[in-house]
Amino acid sequence: MAKAAVTPRGARRKPAKPAAVPLRDRLAAAVPWMLVGTVAMVLLVAVIYLPALLDGYPIRKVGVDGVTDVRRQQQIQTALAALVRDENYFSVPLEDIYQQAQGLSWVEGVSVRRQWPDTVVLTVSERRPVAVWNETVLISDSGEPFKALKQYDLTGLPHLNGPQQRLEEVMGFYHSMGKMLAGVDLGIRSMDVNARLTARLTLDNDMQLVVDREHYTTKLRRFVRLYRGVLSTDSRQVTRVDLRYADGMAVTWGEQQEKG
Repeated sequence: MAKAAVTPRGARRKPAKPAAVPLRDRLAAAVPWMLVGTVAMVLLVAVIYLPALLDGYPIRKVGVDGVTDVRRQQQIQTALAALVRDENYFSVPLEDIYQQAQGLSWVEGVSVRRQWPDTVVLTVSERRPVAVWNETVLISDSGEPFKALKQYDLTGLPHLNGPQQRLEEVMGFYHSMGKMLAGVDLGIRSMDVNARLTARLTLDNDMQLVVDREHYTTKLRRFVRLYRGVLSTDSRQVTRVDLRYADGMAVTWGEQQEKG
């Protein structure tokens, strides 16, 4: 039978030394804290120096592509000036710039982007005017009115006048009549339409036409045939043709007008 170890009287038992943690484990435990410290240091440095760093890249230029007329270029530059003032490459508000540019009546579409290191670039598609309506607005090729008389050269645009709420019908007349008259090389310089949709046209050769809404395409075809065969070559020069008759037309000659 084994005997238990006996501690001599007066002697003390020495505490057992804890096992040493390997260096590899101590390094592994320290890595997360080192990363946290590094991130904190980077953030602190960024907070201190980032504003000064960003100020080194101010927006110096707003480029506008797709707009060739200097009046519209100036208008869009003026509209955006406050949005880019004191902004840098990173802080410039692209969404606000987009909304501001898109809000201009003559802008049909726009895209906005940064261009390193100091430029904001807008690519703009413009509405294309085809007529002046009631001397107050332009009409686009899609039939939409927009206010931009001062931003466009109105030379060559027809001037259309009529009841404010009947724009769509007047534009229908204009396009339909314009196609038929183009067959004899005549263009519409102006057209005045009254509440009963009777149209008075001044053509680009100074001739005046009057036509009402009833069967107006038939009446204009009749005029085109007569103009091509007779009226265009007559030396007396036609000044006015009234097409409001069911089976004919009234022609006013230059000589008649002078005598009158």
